[in-house]
This record gives sequence, structure tokens and C-alpha cells, in this order.
Amino acid sequence: MVIEHCIKTRASFVTCPCCYGFIQNTSKFNFPKSEQFKKTLSYKEHMILCRFADQTAVQLPPQRRLIGKQCMYLVDLDRARAAEERGYSVQVISMEPESCSPKNNMIVGVPI
Repeated sequence: MVIEHCIKTRASFVTCPCCYGFIQNTSKFNFPKSEQFKKTLSYKEHMILCRFADQTAVQLPPQRRLIGKQCMYLVDLDRARAAEERGYSVQVISMEPESCSPKNNMIVGVPI
């Protein structure tokens, strides 16, 4: 929702998303967000990806956390592509050290 608000006002943004597992279609938002991901994933497949993206807690086995991190990146890549489709230059990066938070991705966008 933050990224959407920034796009509507043509503002630059830096976000650190934490909402993955609870993403769902609403009256205001539909998923996947980008045309690229809509061509590849159904809504149901995207929801599965989002549920896996929530599996990054330190208490989980390392392999499961790695899969969670990869899924988290894909969800954020969908968010980034959607902003790019609307005239933004966007990067998805991880905060350092990565151990600072299990949800350590940042999405940085600047209107072109």
C-alpha cells in the first residue's frame, strides 16, 4: 500500500516490507501486481509464494529459511516490476548485515 501511494503521488520510496503471508486480493489491490508476474503466476500460486516468503524466522532450519528468502525476493520483485511498469527505476536489495532482521529486503524506487 505504501508503494502504491508513492506511485500515485510520484514520490520516491524506500520500503522494508514485512507483509508477505497475509497478502490477499482486496477491493483495492489485486495480486500478482506486475504484468510480468500475472503472465506467469495465478492468484493461487502467488498466494502460495507469499506463504513461503513468511518462512524466514531464525528458529527455522537453514534450508527452509533460504527457500523463504528466495520466495520473499520473488514477491518483492513483483512489487518492483509493478512500479517499473508505472515509470519508476527500482532496486530490490537486502539490508546488511542480513541478520539484522528476518525480513531484510528493501525496495527502493525513484520516478523516471
